[in-house]
Amino acid sequence: MEDKMKKYHAIFICMMFALALLGESQAEANDGVLQSEKEFQELMPITGTVKTYFGDFKLDHSFPAVGEAEKIYDLIDHQRAAQLYLWGIPLVGMTRWHEGYEKTYKEYDYNTLLYVDTFNERRGILTANETTDYYWGFGNTRDGAVMVEIPEGVTVGFFADMWQQGFTDIGIFGPNAGRGGRHAIVGPYTPADKIPGPADDLLVHHSSTDQFIFLMRMIGTPEEVKALSSKIKIYNYGEKPGLHLMTAQDKFVANYMSRGLDYWKLLHLAINKEVVQERDRLFMYWLRDLGIEKDKPFNPTERQIKILEDGAKVGELMAKSLVYNERLEGVLRQNNWRMILGGKWGDGIKFSQRMKYYDIFDPRARYSYEAITASPSMTVPVPGKAQAYIGKFEDEKGERLKGGGNYVIQINGPVPADMFWSVVIYDTDTRCLIDNRKGAQGGKATVGSKTLDLRTNDDDSITMMLGPSDPPKGWEANYVQTLPGRGWFPYMRAYGAKAEFFNDEYKFPTINKVTDFSEYIK
Repeated sequence: MEDKMKKYHAIFICMMFALALLGESQAEANDGVLQSEKEFQELMPITGTVKTYFGDFKLDHSFPAVGEAEKIYDLIDHQRAAQLYLWGIPLVGMTRWHEGYEKTYKEYDYNTLLYVDTFNERRGILTANETTDYYWGFGNTRDGAVMVEIPEGVTVGFFADMWQQGFTDIGIFGPNAGRGGRHAIVGPYTPADKIPGPADDLLVHHSSTDQFIFLMRMIGTPEEVKALSSKIKIYNYGEKPGLHLMTAQDKFVANYMSRGLDYWKLLHLAINKEVVQERDRLFMYWLRDLGIEKDKPFNPTERQIKILEDGAKVGELMAKSLVYNERLEGVLRQNNWRMILGGKWGDGIKFSQRMKYYDIFDPRARYSYEAITASPSMTVPVPGKAQAYIGKFEDEKGERLKGGGNYVIQINGPVPADMFWSVVIYDTDTRCLIDNRKGAQGGKATVGSKTLDLRTNDDDSITMMLGPSDPPKGWEANYVQTLPGRGWFPYMRAYGAKAEFFNDEYKFPTINKVTDFSEYIK
């Protein structure tokens, strides 16, 4: 018995010792985490000046001194306005797009398929390409599920909600792999009796917003494209199947981001037309203090107008920095070409905008300022079934690309793309096709595999030239005319990109500033 007591005593002593050690380690762990009273008082004076990055603020017996609270509220509202600008970019971008078409074309409405093919029609669309003709429109699920019937053929497209979250590909990159099919799009308030029942040939998709955009690009001869487009049907469930197809009539519609108070007017319009999502309720609270509320008119005070206008300026400066001085990890690849959708393939903006522990913010704002809408196939690196996009904002010396200089983009060949590749030049201010319509070429921003009369070097490489002057004779196909005083940047697209495009086996183009093109046009 005595031995047992000694044994228990020893165990008790060990346990107490262990607990003591644990307490010490816990205390050590708390060191530097839990402030002492002295540290607490030193970081904020009871009476005195608080120096911050945004200026000095005075306290009087821990109260904000007379007049200081107003300064702090201005700071709060201004900071929120700038962040709300970034938050609202995808929604405002889509709303401006829809409103622009509705005001430009009297006959335009939901379920209208608008055909866009001319340079002038494209130049108001963020980072549009010149290679494929566009067909797009908007649907509204409030009155019933929107039915979209797509014929078999070489089409590329997707559906996306008003926050630019692409919820499915359609066409050759979609679930039917180009075999055509019927789609039903259901929104958050679609009446239950206006939703079709299950069917073997029907794919049902859910949009987080009432409105959504459908976008299709058809690849083929003009005759093939016309034949395919005539077979599309878009209508609300319960209505007679049909299609309202119209041409863009060579009209320019500015779909790039609004500035100043106009941005906030569009945001107010947008939130009043759409459902408030759970993830956005906090931001809706911020908007209240800036004069923007759901179910209430937009009538800001003079103070609010001043803050909104300045907040939009700062917000756009932030957006420009996110685009042109990106700090996201894993974006840069060979010689500073970067993934347009951010991060590694499949780990960037994501069409869902949702990551494991958070919803993305800066990448969403950056992409929606620079471009518009994303689909699943734009983020998934499946060789032969992916749309690969890379961009670059400086030459090989790290200098910005400016319209007053001469440049050579050397494109290594063959480019690993099953469908087509292109290098398209955009304006840094609008992020739209460079507007060189007054130049000798009369509007041309692209060099690619579909370019007529493209000159190819003996090693299958392509020499692309850019500059403010007219193109060298015989090199018109390889040339894009730039605009002095305006910056530019290229996108390289690879549709049906092969594995070499993803694993860096293919060497991306170089961009070099040159005095003239004499050594290239011999």
